[in-house]
Amino acid sequence: MTKRPTIKDVAKKAGVSIATVSFVLNKHPNEVISEKVKKRVWAAARELDYHPSAAAAGLARKRTRNVAIVFYLDEETVSNQFYSFVIKGAIEEAMRQDYHLLFSHVSAPYAGPADLPKVVQERNAEGVLFMRQIEPKMIRDIGERGLPVVAVDQYPAMRQVNSLQIDNRSGGYLAAEHLVQLGHQRIGILQAAADRPSIAERVDGFRSALRRNKVPFNARANVLACESLTYEGGYQRVQRALKRGARLTALFCVNDEMAAGAIRAAHEIGLSVPRDISVVGFDDITMSNYLDPPLTTVGVGKEQLGQRAMARLIELVENGNGKIERELVPVELVVRNSTAAPPPSAPRTRSKSRRRE
Repeated sequence: MTKRPTIKDVAKKAGVSIATVSFVLNKHPNEVISEKVKKRVWAAARELDYHPSAAAAGLARKRTRNVAIVFYLDEETVSNQFYSFVIKGAIEEAMRQDYHLLFSHVSAPYAGPADLPKVVQERNAEGVLFMRQIEPKMIRDIGERGLPVVAVDQYPAMRQVNSLQIDNRSGGYLAAEHLVQLGHQRIGILQAAADRPSIAERVDGFRSALRRNKVPFNARANVLACESLTYEGGYQRVQRALKRGARLTALFCVNDEMAAGAIRAAHEIGLSVPRDISVVGFDDITMSNYLDPPLTTVGVGKEQLGQRAMARLIELVENGNGKIERELVPVELVVRNSTAAPPPSAPRTRSKSRRRE
């Protein structure tokens, strides 16, 4: 069995001290070492296939270079078609900055420090990234331990935490403008989880555009409330509404999964999308491009969201910047084949249709 190379072997081959090798390989910021010496050390390490122990280096620096992503057990964040790409962006940014990424989970409700994620309790991470759900008291308890926290698309709303949010309000506004410009007047909203800030902002932006364009909207008749933000939830609610004779020519769905369910329900009732009813979603998940018809939706830079969140977390870890920031990630309207002008029998507005992309 071949003996593993040691830091002493690297130092001997590079013709430098063991301390110099340690400073170079661990990228010690307070030591001035020439580029020539650095290249010699790295060349020797590569030739010997030497890799420093992350645990030992962490002890020496009193740092781990570990950051954590925390999920709630009752949320399918990892398998979600949207958040899996957000996580991918976060992983890539952590790797780019030479940080190790740990995953942990917590369960609700939060009763106190005993319920903190294990990576926090055991001090294995220098910062924590939360996806979606947060517990304000938990965030404060983690902060009291000196660990920075960044939240992605958080709920409930909490001002005293660094966060990356989708520009949901602008997205809802873009969706409404698109339908109005096509000529729609009888427009519905398919929604669930109305108490979540991201959903409330999408609906608020949508209704704001309708008001601006003087399009009538009756919440009792035009809002289709679902029990969940899922394909099945959207399918069942739209099927029920259409069977009861809902006279809508367009439907804005607060996410793409619900929009996919809505399209299936319309087809089963015998309606054509978009000839009889137009459908718009939100998120631009992979599935939306393969529906029949492909879905018009509000696109979000999912990997960018994860990348920016991780970059912010590492910045807080390294610089200790205590300023609380809320960053909005921009959105764009992605026009596909699920939207068109309303049927000839439906009232038309005088707005000009937007050029299809």
